[in-house]
This record gives sequence, structure tokens and C-alpha cells, in this order.
Amino acid sequence: MLGAINEINNMTSTQNTTRETLGRDDFLKIFLAQLKYQDPLNPMEGTEFTAQLAQFSSLEQLFNVNEHLEAMSLAEAEAKKFQALSLIGKEVLASGASVSLGRAGEASGGFSIGEEARCVVQILNPDGIEVRRLDLGVLEPGEHQFDWDGMDENGNRMPAGAYNFRVLATDANGGVVNVDTMITGLVDKVSLQAETPVLYLGEMAVGLNQVLDIRMPSLDTGQDEGITHEGEF
Repeated sequence: MLGAINEINNMTSTQNTTRETLGRDDFLKIFLAQLKYQDPLNPMEGTEFTAQLAQFSSLEQLFNVNEHLEAMSLAEAEAKKFQALSLIGKEVLASGASVSLGRAGEASGGFSIGEEARCVVQILNPDGIEVRRLDLGVLEPGEHQFDWDGMDENGNRMPAGAYNFRVLATDANGGVVNVDTMITGLVDKVSLQAETPVLYLGEMAVGLNQVLDIRMPSLDTGQDEGITHEGEF
């Protein structure tokens, strides 16, 4: 019996140097060592032997289930990565408060309000300094989009890159109205290097968990669809 204890201790101490938990092979080795060194004058009873075999069988099934779940999880993660590639060229609406300004053209952003409010958009550079203020007037409840021509307050062209924005919304009494800001733009690149794919809308990186809506690129009709109503309180 002392030999069995020493052998089991040696096996468990060796396994513990490499990992913290015992696997099914370790369980089987311990079980066989127990059978090998059992007292011949007091052998293991049949019911006890059957119970330990049942425990090993349950352990084997749990390990198999865990392996299958891990394989399914890896397969799902790989599938998501390559599904993200189909988003290239699509127009994405995502949670966030950034706009991507190219070397020429405009930058667009979006937001949602729950009630009618006067809305002013502040464009901020990476240092948080306001470079442009856009007065959108009074907007109805719902989602809205704004366009920034890339110029500062003095009419100077701002450098290309990612900018932040803030929406100041007030009701007829001057009270603050809650605003949910959103990123809009075309997906022109997808990075698969991280655990989950990252979409790039120009200079802006967007995680898949930020995406709220995906649509085909809208045709330019020459009309500003972002402002649905304008007036004064």
C-alpha cells in the first residue's frame, strides 16, 4: 500500500509541475496504480470498483464534450473572421463618436435623439480641441446624419485623419436632451489579426460588437437626408 501511495504522489507531483489540473490520462494512471497495489487480503469490492469505473466513464464523456465545444468555438471564430470580409464596401452604422476625414471630400457622422431638439455638432481634433461647429437647427426625434466639409472655422482645410465629435442637443426650454452618437462610413479594410475582426472605415477602427446596422452604399442624390427638419424654437 505504501508503494501505491508513493507512486501516486510521484505521478501527481510530476503532473503538477506542468499543469494545475489532472487530465483523464492522469486519472487512469492513478486508478491502475490503485488496482496494482491493492491489499490482496482486502481487495477492492465490486461495487467500489464499478463506481470508480463509472466516474472514469463520466470524466471521459466530459472531456469529449469539452473538446467538441472548443472545436466548435474555434470553428465559429474562424467563420466570423471570414464573414467579416464580406462587409468590405458596405455602409456601416456603429456606436461611437468619430469621423474619418480623407485628403479631400467630406466626413460624415450620425446620432440619434429621442425628442425634438436643437442640435449643434462640435468637431474635435485628437487633442480634444474644437475645430468646427455645425449648427443643424431643430431636428425631429430619430436618427440623423451630418456632413463636415473638412474645413475649420476659418475656412482652412484640416489634415486627413480621425476626428471626434460631440453633439449638444437642447429642448425648447434649454434642457439637455440625451444623444446617442454613431459612426457611419464605408468599410474599406478588415483586420483579422485580433481574436475578433476589426473593421476600418477610413482611419476609424470599429469592432464587430459596435456595429448597429449594415447596408448597401446609398446613392448620392444631391439632397441632404441627414437633417429632416430645421427651424427655430
